[in-house]
Amino acid sequence: MLEQRARDLSRNLRCPVCQGESIDDSNAPISRDLRLYVRERLVAGDSDKEAIAAVTDRFGEFVL
Repeated sequence: MLEQRARDLSRNLRCPVCQGESIDDSNAPISRDLRLYVRERLVAGDSDKEAIAAVTDRFGEFVL
């Protein structure tokens, strides 16, 4: 369940350095870090919306 939520979010967040690639598809180191960060937020109890807000606060609107 948690893994599926993390994957769903990762498919909908864009890599800050790749043009138009999701963090789920990207091999960039920043995308790997973002995938881990999303999982950490979910494990900490964040809702999907809260996890997305945390990523956006940290990396900017471009990730949306």
